[in-house]
Amino acid sequence: MIPYIKKKSRIFYDELLYPRHFRILIIAYITLKTASNMIYSSSYLAGLRSGIISIVLYWAGMYAINLLSPDEKQGNATDELSPRTAKIGLIISIIYSAFLYLIVIDSLQSKNILIGSSILSYIPGYNGLISFLDGISSSLAEIAGILTAQQAGKIITGVLFYVFIPLLIFCLCGYSFKGQFSVRNSTGAWPLVILFIILFIAGGINKNKLWGFAYSILYPALCEEFFHRGIVYRSCAVAFKNPPAALLAGTAAFSLMHFPDYFYRVYAGSMSLALSNMGDVLLFGLLMAYGYKKTGTLLPWILIHALSDCLNL
Repeated sequence: MIPYIKKKSRIFYDELLYPRHFRILIIAYITLKTASNMIYSSSYLAGLRSGIISIVLYWAGMYAINLLSPDEKQGNATDELSPRTAKIGLIISIIYSAFLYLIVIDSLQSKNILIGSSILSYIPGYNGLISFLDGISSSLAEIAGILTAQQAGKIITGVLFYVFIPLLIFCLCGYSFKGQFSVRNSTGAWPLVILFIILFIAGGINKNKLWGFAYSILYPALCEEFFHRGIVYRSCAVAFKNPPAALLAGTAAFSLMHFPDYFYRVYAGSMSLALSNMGDVLLFGLLMAYGYKKTGTLLPWILIHALSDCLNL
């Protein structure tokens, strides 16, 4: 048992503590938390404490994943990808991520949060497609009852742009998604799944809470995990020769996708608050990517992502 723990601890140190990337990330995150807290509450100690606690909790979670996961050959997440296929996929995923980023900007413009004409209205047929999807969303909301038109719209557009279209594109590129939703080799994830479930049910269960969880599974959990972990990180993991760099690159794309909404809508143009909370998104994305790296399956991370959203973590 002790040799096993030593072996796993060494792996964890080499992956997430020794690389300079992560030491810089830890310092930057704690600095952001401290600075943001000083700006808005004049208590640097509270910010420092918040930053340190978050780092300790996330790294403890990743250590548990590492400790409980079987010896890694990158799981089944990347074994079938050749370096050439992964590099092509990485280029395509960067281009497609830029398109998804424009969708976020376009959504903010349509809500008059950002000024200017719809940035994607210049693409022939795009406005017609969105109007068609809005009509389907309204009809689905009327049929379902518990579903609002806005929720239906997010599910439909999310699944279309984050799952269905990427699935078609990357299957044509030679990617296989067999086993991406299995429970094999996922033992490292289940303690976290159980912990999140306990936190979820601790405050009681009702119909609205269960519906919120079901909704969160479809959007954003399934959509974001499928694209950002199942495609972007997976491509980075094979295309890059440096595993820590692959983790950070895959996570950075996930984080950047959240920035416009955080900066313009949630924090109304406050850069310090937006960056501070973007740090939380980055750490969460790193946890999800590391978990996917160790298990090779998306299923438990979709559940954790959905539960985390329901708990506002």
